[in-house]
Amino acid sequence: MTSQFTAGIVEKNKALQVTKSGQFALDVLHVDPTTILLRAEEPISVTPEGSNQLAVSVDGVRLVVSQQAPRGLFNKAAPQPLAGQANPDGSLSLRHAQNAYLSFEAREPTITASNYLAFVTGRDTLRATVNSLIVSLSATAIAAILGVSLAYVVARFDVRGSTAIVFLTTMASVSPPFLGAYAWRLLLGRNGVVTSFLGIDFTIVGMHGVIWVIAWLVFPVIFLLSHSAFSGLDASHIEAAESLGARPARTRFSIEIPLAMPGIITGLYLATMAALSDFGTPRIIGLDLSVLPVLIYTSFLSEAGRNPALAATGSVVLVAISSLFLMAQQIYLARRGFAVVSARRPDRRKLSAMGQVAAWIFASTVLFFAFVPHLTVLATSFMEWRVGLPRFSLTLSNYATMWQSGLTSAWVTLSLGFAGTIVAFAGGLGIAFVLVRKRYRLIAPLLSMTVMMPYVIPGTVLGIGLIMMFNEAPLQLTGTWFILALAYVIRNLPFTVKASEASLRQVHPALDEAALSLGARPFKVFVSVTAPLMLAGAITGATLTFLHIVTELSSTIVLYRPPWKPMTAVIFENTLVDADFGVSAAQTILLMMIIYIPLYLVVRYGQSQRLQNA
Repeated sequence: MTSQFTAGIVEKNKALQVTKSGQFALDVLHVDPTTILLRAEEPISVTPEGSNQLAVSVDGVRLVVSQQAPRGLFNKAAPQPLAGQANPDGSLSLRHAQNAYLSFEAREPTITASNYLAFVTGRDTLRATVNSLIVSLSATAIAAILGVSLAYVVARFDVRGSTAIVFLTTMASVSPPFLGAYAWRLLLGRNGVVTSFLGIDFTIVGMHGVIWVIAWLVFPVIFLLSHSAFSGLDASHIEAAESLGARPARTRFSIEIPLAMPGIITGLYLATMAALSDFGTPRIIGLDLSVLPVLIYTSFLSEAGRNPALAATGSVVLVAISSLFLMAQQIYLARRGFAVVSARRPDRRKLSAMGQVAAWIFASTVLFFAFVPHLTVLATSFMEWRVGLPRFSLTLSNYATMWQSGLTSAWVTLSLGFAGTIVAFAGGLGIAFVLVRKRYRLIAPLLSMTVMMPYVIPGTVLGIGLIMMFNEAPLQLTGTWFILALAYVIRNLPFTVKASEASLRQVHPALDEAALSLGARPFKVFVSVTAPLMLAGAITGATLTFLHIVTELSSTIVLYRPPWKPMTAVIFENTLVDADFGVSAAQTILLMMIIYIPLYLVVRYGQSQRLQNA
């Protein structure tokens, strides 16, 4: 944004002189704490520009001036508005709020590649890109080893309590991501509970901690989609391999895992994208770790050094990386066939007593680490907090404070969660059908890329984009319930689309053709044949959609306006503003509890559907 301009101090009058490629010279002089003077060779004109902005024209160059005025925590008075007054000598006096940051922006569009050149050659941007790739790929690799292994054990073996394992794994992603990072830091920070108790010199703060926290954050996505894929295998392929003398290990690696690859690959892709666009975890536990989402956020919203061009370029880079991963996924799945004609589910293998013990030890260990943030939040919700530090004395004051503050945010969260999930579920089924069955050469790739773009773009960027689009009549949605619902649907639609797509790839087109040959209309075929067969994957995607909607923070913090304030915004403010993690923990427990019942019903319904299809 500033590459076309140069600035320097004029020794004669101590003014800041700004020039643009020799076109004009604008002197900026300090008059008093709330006034600056703009002076040039030609007269300067000023006109209002939007809300609290002014358009200043000098020598044919138009600059939009805006201010960011600091406000105290307890100061409810509005800051002094920005105002301009033309002087008789052609200069311009600008009155502004005290201690405000003033931004001068040349908004005329100019086609240039300088922003991308600066991005690929800048040390900070390259470091942020490399760090983002290292964090996302490493966290996904760890989550894949755990998620796919546990999904195979639960889906292909008769493990007692398998429904409970699926349900608990689903619950593992309930807590807002930033609270998970805060909980791990509370336990394993430099002065954490565990590190202080053991007397070890260790801290989880850093890149290794970010990878560790994100791995447990994305692990449920890989598990649920892999479990759905393993549960939907066709028994005839496995029986054919066994009848030909194949050992169980060979059948597993040559038949079962390859046929389940649509779900596994989709889970890996979604997990990688979630890790790549995670803002809260690196912000809290990364210390000085630079990653693309944090770089974009600070470039957009920083009070000093704001650089929208850098943020926009970083967003495009994130979209490009996402598109490359999406292209790799599509190429891999398109080159192989995974569909089966029959729909008979295989019987789960029996386990010996030792096998049951080993399976339960493995599942319990994985679930314990996945639930460490939840257990930490539960324990700290009953502790007394003073100046941001816990005191080991039991109390219910945190819940009393939460109750006194009201539960309106809980109803806002529930209404947004249910409405967004229903819309995403219906839309995901239709989009997945178009992507898999229609196979349009141009429309299908563009549609798939369009659906996935909002998922990888940081929520703050998406929120700012929606505000710019819907901030004026006739569609003035900014500050309403509808803009939150719109953001949540757009951002979480990939879960239902990709899960439904993975399930549909395992349904052979011959089943649809058989119904069509009997005279059924295409819509009836979709409703009565195709949709029921892909319902298990679609329900998995809807479950993930609901979970991510009720725990969404990055877009919420930009878009919400009272009274439409979801629980994540309330929790975030209590954590950072009041420095009272106890109240935040109590609100997080409420957030988890209010979705346990609907999610339990969803998981039970998915299990019953699989049993009926078996």
